[in-house]
Amino acid sequence: MNIEDKTNQIADFFSELHKNLHSKIGPYEDSNFFIEDEWKKENLGSGTSIVVDQGNFFDKAGINFSKISGDSLPASSVGSMDNSTKMPFFATGVSVVFHPKNPNIPTAHLNVRYFCTFKDGQIFEEWFGGGFDLTPYILFGEDCVNWHKSAKKACDSINENLYTDFKKNCDEYFFIKHRKEHRGIGGIFYEKHKAETLDHGLKLSQNVCEAFTNSYIEIINKRKDLGFEERDKEFQKFRRGRYVEFNLVYDRGTLFGLQTGGRIESILMSLPNDVAWRYKFDESLTEKEKNLYKFIKNPKDWIDGS
Repeated sequence: MNIEDKTNQIADFFSELHKNLHSKIGPYEDSNFFIEDEWKKENLGSGTSIVVDQGNFFDKAGINFSKISGDSLPASSVGSMDNSTKMPFFATGVSVVFHPKNPNIPTAHLNVRYFCTFKDGQIFEEWFGGGFDLTPYILFGEDCVNWHKSAKKACDSINENLYTDFKKNCDEYFFIKHRKEHRGIGGIFYEKHKAETLDHGLKLSQNVCEAFTNSYIEIINKRKDLGFEERDKEFQKFRRGRYVEFNLVYDRGTLFGLQTGGRIESILMSLPNDVAWRYKFDESLTEKEKNLYKFIKNPKDWIDGS
C-alpha cells in the first residue's frame, strides 16, 4: 500500500467514527438545528463540521472531522517529536464538544487523532493522540465514577497500564494555571502515543470514542428531565467562562488549528454561546457548588475512591 492510500484509509476510519458519533447523539436534538458543513481549504485539507448553535437541547455542540497536511508541524508541536516537526506531515481526527442547556448535564469533550511525518517519500514517524474529559456544573458522584470506569475499560482492552498514565495526563493537562483549578473532573488524555501497531492505535481511537459516547448518553438519559433553578444556570455560565479561558489560553489543539491556518469556525466551535465572567462570583458559593469545587481543586481517583 502506498502512502497516499494508507493515509486516506486512516482518514476514512476517523470519518466513520465521526458519522457514528453524530448518529448516536443526533436524536437528542431537533434535526433542524444541525448545521452540516463540508469544507475545503487550499494548501491545508478538508473536513466536515456538524454544529448545533442555540438548539433545543444544546446551547452549542460540535462534531468535527478533518484531514489536513502541511510542510511542517506548527510551533504548538515543536519539541514533541524533535526533528520531525520540520518535516511534512499528515493529520486526521475527530473533535467533539457538547454544551447542553440543562446544567444537570455536564459539558463533555472528546478528541481522537492520528499524525505522521514524512522523510524521503516515506512515513518517518506516526503517533496517536486523544482522550475525553467531563465538566460538570452540578456534581453527581455516580456519573463521575461511571465516566472513569468507561475510560479505564477503553484503555484496558489495549493495555492495562494505559489508564493510570492517561488519567494523570488528563488531570495535569486540563489545569487552568492562572486559576489554580482544573477544568472539570477529568477522564483520559494522551499525546504522541506510539501504538504497538497501526491497528492497535486505530482500535484505541475507536474504543475511546465508544466509551465516551456510551457513558455520556447514560448521563444524558439520567439527568435530562431533572429540574434546576436560576442560580444553577448562573453557575453554569460562570464555569463555562473558565472553560473558555482554558481553550483560548492553554489548549494545544486550538493553538495547532490557528497555527496551521485552519478553519476558524471549526476551531472555535468548542466555545459556548451562553457564558459569563462574574466579579468574585466564586467567593460566595452555595454548598452544592462548594462540593463541586472540592474536585475541581483536587483531582480524585474516582474508581478507587481516594
